[in-house]
Amino acid sequence: MKIRGFEWDDGNVLHIQLGHGIKPEEAEEVFAAMPLFRKTKKGHYAAMGPTFEGRFLTVVFELKGNGIARIITGWDMEYAEKKYWRKNRGG
Repeated sequence: MKIRGFEWDDGNVLHIQLGHGIKPEEAEEVFAAMPLFRKTKKGHYAAMGPTFEGRFLTVVFELKGNGIARIITGWDMEYAEKKYWRKNRGG
């Protein structure tokens, strides 16, 4: 999956920052180093991976046209998610 850019507005920025303590830049960093992608039950996608500072995040997003990702939510990976990411990241 190729992500070419991100769609942000006040709503998703506030949600991810205030609700989950994730800066938009951190969410975007997850996509920089070959994240592990999964399809969610609601038809969105999840990207799993580390930030540049080594924080491990799961970021849920909607894939829009032309490879634009609209971030919906995110969280710090739990132990089981980190284990899954390490096993399946392909690296």
